[in-house]
Amino acid sequence: MNKELIEEIVDSIDIVDYISEAVNLRRRGANFVGLCPFHQEKTPSFTVSPEKKIFKCFGCGKAGNVITFAVEYYGFTYPEAIRELAKRAGIKIEAYSPAKKEEISRRDKILQALEFAKKYFQRILLTQSGTVALAYLKNRGYTSNTIQEFEIGYSPSGWDTLFREMTSKGFSPEILLDAGLVKKKEGTENEFYDVFRERIMFPIYNATGKVVGFGGRILKEVDNQPKYINSPQTEVFDKSKLLFGLFKGRNEIRSKESVVLVEGYADVIALHQAGIKNAIASCGTSLTMEQLNQIARYCKTIYIAYDGDEAGQKATERAIQLALPLGFEVLVVKLIENEDPDSIVKKFGAQAFHNLIDNAKSFLEYLFELAQSKGILSRPAKKSQFIQYCLELISKIPDKLQHYEYIQTLANLLLMPYSQLEALFHEKQKIEKEISKNVQREEKTFLQTTQHATKILPEEEYLLLICLEQPEAIAVLENVYKFDKSNMITQEGAELFSIVYSHQGKNPLNSILSNIAIDEATKNYFINLVFSKEEVSKHWERFGFAEIEKDFNRILRDAFTRLKIKKIEFKTREIQNLIANDPMNQEKYLKELQELFRTKQKLLNSLKK
Repeated sequence: MNKELIEEIVDSIDIVDYISEAVNLRRRGANFVGLCPFHQEKTPSFTVSPEKKIFKCFGCGKAGNVITFAVEYYGFTYPEAIRELAKRAGIKIEAYSPAKKEEISRRDKILQALEFAKKYFQRILLTQSGTVALAYLKNRGYTSNTIQEFEIGYSPSGWDTLFREMTSKGFSPEILLDAGLVKKKEGTENEFYDVFRERIMFPIYNATGKVVGFGGRILKEVDNQPKYINSPQTEVFDKSKLLFGLFKGRNEIRSKESVVLVEGYADVIALHQAGIKNAIASCGTSLTMEQLNQIARYCKTIYIAYDGDEAGQKATERAIQLALPLGFEVLVVKLIENEDPDSIVKKFGAQAFHNLIDNAKSFLEYLFELAQSKGILSRPAKKSQFIQYCLELISKIPDKLQHYEYIQTLANLLLMPYSQLEALFHEKQKIEKEISKNVQREEKTFLQTTQHATKILPEEEYLLLICLEQPEAIAVLENVYKFDKSNMITQEGAELFSIVYSHQGKNPLNSILSNIAIDEATKNYFINLVFSKEEVSKHWERFGFAEIEKDFNRILRDAFTRLKIKKIEFKTREIQNLIANDPMNQEKYLKELQELFRTKQKLLNSLKK
């Protein structure tokens, strides 16, 4: 990828503005901080430097520039991130290409195919073939604006209607197969049929708004045909990681600081149309950890509004079990009997659903009422199991201040002494402490494995820092001081200088971060070095300066001089060891030792000028 293109993209994008779309940032000194979107935390350790155009989480270690964030957070491939950010910055990639425009990747072709299919389904809905489907949607109460907003379409009848349409427009059968739009007929090599036929089509978007798959609802219910089918697993579609309505409702979710979890696409669309735009749904699966981690990027409160039947109860309980350890506040919405969110807003209006949300119960109250309705609390053995289960759930909540509030709630519900439940809870705390120890061990291991350049010297680090922050430093070192990697003292220092040297330019750090050939540990080292500038400066103050120099040439000269002094000190210790081990021949070493002392003194004197 063209180096100049990378530099222009990084320079053009305001990293604080870009990351603020996903993370709630607030200023702290020269930087901005927020809760890390890559791991769960209560205290902000995610830091963004607008000056350096980089980010760093001091909790989990994730770090990089705006391109890294696009790849790590939104799931882009590296070329996709470049294209998306270039488009955002108004930069034409072709201008940087010495030859023809870069060939479109297979993944890009898949996304193009899905976008084409979406628009095709939309067109069909408004033709004679889609008359019945459009009437169905209107009868369900969907307005034209809602149909357009969610880009709902219709897949026509015929075994290969879509296949013939798209291949005639240049899409290869292989790409359509990879996109999950067609299947190959068994026992054939070149015969394909459409996955979706005579179904209302709901496009499913990823976090960046790309269509990655579809949900199709059958128009005429037929025996042995499921009401809904989703796209098959593909390179871009993994239903365990996607949430229907999340992309459309992300701003509302941030604003309301909560999501309403419902079961189906129709529920999401009906609630959005009614003004409840923070409603989302799983894509035909039970709620997963991957989906919860996506929700956590936007809010920490979940309202579960699943159906009240047996399947809905199990799904609600599973959601509670998964969400609590991630620090979510979990509230359960009790729906009107025999109604779902879609039917509630249509029969009783949006305010009725708002009232249900306002009266949502805590997860403990929900579980208590469910156990009561099943007669569990009237049987001692079952009641004991229920209490242990509730205490275990409470123990999984990361915020320990909430533990005693929930224990009190449980005691009130069960009409039991608080002290009795508290004693039982302490047993759970022992388990929590053991888990915490394991986590700490893992974090320690992580730090040990990612720690870079443990043997590098402060003098070398300071020189590297200057080269990262002053683009012209490398040229001055090379031309004025005839400096190369051999002038570094440690092997680690020499290797790191080689990397910086090979990325010299307007922004060496971002050039390094954008190089996919460089390992993450090395990238993290350079980011840590820049973020720990104050610590490096303290080392420099120990060299004899009460105040850090502002003159670039003086800084560079002194850094180079100090490195030479350190090299002399190493050589001096080496000779002193030789004298100690061979006292009979010390005469031959003394002359060299004296010369080293004189050279060191001259260098020290030069630092004071």
